[in-house]
Amino acid sequence: MRIDLCSVEPTFLSRTRRLVSFNMRRVFFLLAALFCTSSAVAQNAAESDVSLYVGQIEALESEFGPFDRRLLEPLAGLAQLQFEQGDFEAAATLLRRQLQITRNTFGFEDPRLLPVVDALVRTEIARSDWQQVADYLDLRSQIYIGSFDDLRSAEEGDVLGPEDNSARMMLANALALQSGWLVQQVALTPTREAIGSFFDAREIDDRLYDLSEEVVDRLKSLQGNGDPSSEYLLLTQWLPLMYRQSYNEYALVQLLNAQSGFSYDTIDHLVRREGGALNKLSSPGFSARSVTGPMSRVPILERGDPIGVGYLRDGYFGVRAMDTRLTEFLERQLAAGASNDEVALTRQALAASKIYRGDYQLLQNRGSGIREYREARELLLASGLTADEVDGYFARPALIPATQLRLTFEELKADNPDGECLPTFTALSDRLATLAAPNVESSAWNIELPHAEITARFDVSRRGKATGVKIDEAGAEDAGLRRAVNRAMKDFQFRPAIAEGRTQRLRDQCLRVRVPILD
Repeated sequence: MRIDLCSVEPTFLSRTRRLVSFNMRRVFFLLAALFCTSSAVAQNAAESDVSLYVGQIEALESEFGPFDRRLLEPLAGLAQLQFEQGDFEAAATLLRRQLQITRNTFGFEDPRLLPVVDALVRTEIARSDWQQVADYLDLRSQIYIGSFDDLRSAEEGDVLGPEDNSARMMLANALALQSGWLVQQVALTPTREAIGSFFDAREIDDRLYDLSEEVVDRLKSLQGNGDPSSEYLLLTQWLPLMYRQSYNEYALVQLLNAQSGFSYDTIDHLVRREGGALNKLSSPGFSARSVTGPMSRVPILERGDPIGVGYLRDGYFGVRAMDTRLTEFLERQLAAGASNDEVALTRQALAASKIYRGDYQLLQNRGSGIREYREARELLLASGLTADEVDGYFARPALIPATQLRLTFEELKADNPDGECLPTFTALSDRLATLAAPNVESSAWNIELPHAEITARFDVSRRGKATGVKIDEAGAEDAGLRRAVNRAMKDFQFRPAIAEGRTQRLRDQCLRVRVPILD
């Protein structure tokens, strides 16, 4: 039956509205009551669980003492509950006790310590205690070092066993994680402490390079006697770790040229830690003049060179060495009759190394890198990619150097996808806006500092420099952050757009820069 509401009496409509309103209020109160009841039930359940764990711990302590291994499980359960309830201080206290008992039971380098240390890392991140995070990550690396020494299989002949490589890779991942956190500390600590953290990270990356070089050099010694597929897998695992040292050289140069006191303190650390570091501060072909006083050498720079240009040369040599290793491996593959798919992947990896080699030429101000970019293009085409795909990649400028080594064309494109703006750049801090914040691979440990996102609009010259920079007002209310981004844009180096084998000037580009707000 159809009802015409216009013909219904007003009194009836009024009563109907009151009835509906009354019923809606009843529904609301019922839902609220149910919500409160469920919250209370959940809270009571959590409190009950806490009481059970506390009772269990007290009973075990009474019977077996405060350091018995039977306490490990209830301590871990209670710490997890406290963490979930947001009582991070209580969780950290319980985990420290759990760590002590685990050490007493199994030793100081036993792998069974790792889950406890990982839980402590997550808890200290939640507490924003960055020094404790670094300390526990240092402990984590020491455990891996001990485990590596124990797990390393006996090396027979020229064979690199899977167990041996797995142990090496676990150690490498632990060291890389620790290095990333030390770099993150640069943004979170005063200048002098920050420089110390950076050089600690630098030493770790040196160790990673040595560890990686040992594996790669052993592959070279096989002289075609190994399995090409296994060799390629090992190369793609370890070359990105070797690249970290090249990027670290670039990061050092950024500190040498930064403001806010970084430059002086960095030079001071270089002299004390690396001895003849002053020789790398000047341009190649220039000798320093003698002076009296404690510093017997004065670095001389060519116009436009940054302080520490010699470290950029070291970064270039590191990338060139990867180019050489991949070239030799490709030759061995071809001689061994490797499949077309395997050869194609190696050609893409070699192309990537040549792209990075060209990038470091640009960073040194020692060439345009165009020869390396052309060679990379030919290798990508030889790997089976179409001219449209390859030329589309080179037609888009890119901020360099890459923070991570990519060895396939898909990874290269993913680092610089098509879009209105170039990929967002997350700066380490407003004091070091040209340095990227480290990428902590494990999401469980990732931190998200409060950021301001500022958009810069600019042209890219044929030399890869940003010109005509304009900062959008939206998101740039803080004048200090706006100035930091503007300075960074003038110092950034881009790989310019390339078309038909020549660099091209591009207009109307944009880049979003995320700067942490740490006040």
